[in-house]
Amino acid sequence: MNGKAFAIGLRDLYFAEMTAEGTYSTPIKLSEALTATITPNYTITTLYGDDRAVAVANALGDIDVSITTSDLSDADYVMLMGSVKNTDGVIEDSVDDVAPYGALGFKLPLEGGGFRYYWYYKGKFQPPALTHNTKGSGVEFQTPAITGKFVSREDGKWRARFTHDTGAASPVATGWFTEVYAPTV
Repeated sequence: MNGKAFAIGLRDLYFAEMTAEGTYSTPIKLSEALTATITPNYTITTLYGDDRAVAVANALGDIDVSITTSDLSDADYVMLMGSVKNTDGVIEDSVDDVAPYGALGFKLPLEGGGFRYYWYYKGKFQPPALTHNTKGSGVEFQTPAITGKFVSREDGKWRARFTHDTGAASPVATGWFTEVYAPTV
């Protein structure tokens, strides 16, 4: 692929809840992915001396995440928002709900074959803003978009990225969604 790999899609959104010990549960596949927008927010500061810029330093702040899926099932909603489904099968959102920290993973198909894989290690989602439209002369799909904030873990890592072309099989690629990526020891 001569060093260039152009992404041409988005597939397989997964979420894995993070435990208090910093480990992850088994990743759960969410509904079909429509969009994912990831915006790392950096603070960039310039040091001036002798009447000119002499150095630039940056620091990662939080990471804004917005995903749109074909649906947000009750099970996905409860998992992502920290809500509870009562014995009647009804989800009653509460001010006491606490969304869990977790990792978000997905893959991008590449134009020349293969995939680019991602895990964002630590973040929380908030309930979606809802807009509903009446059905007029045609059908319009109404898909949920949820937003969240991600940060680095205690070890400073905030993302894993892996590109695998169509060459030899890769244990990293085949195991990407069975657990949140951790380096081979």
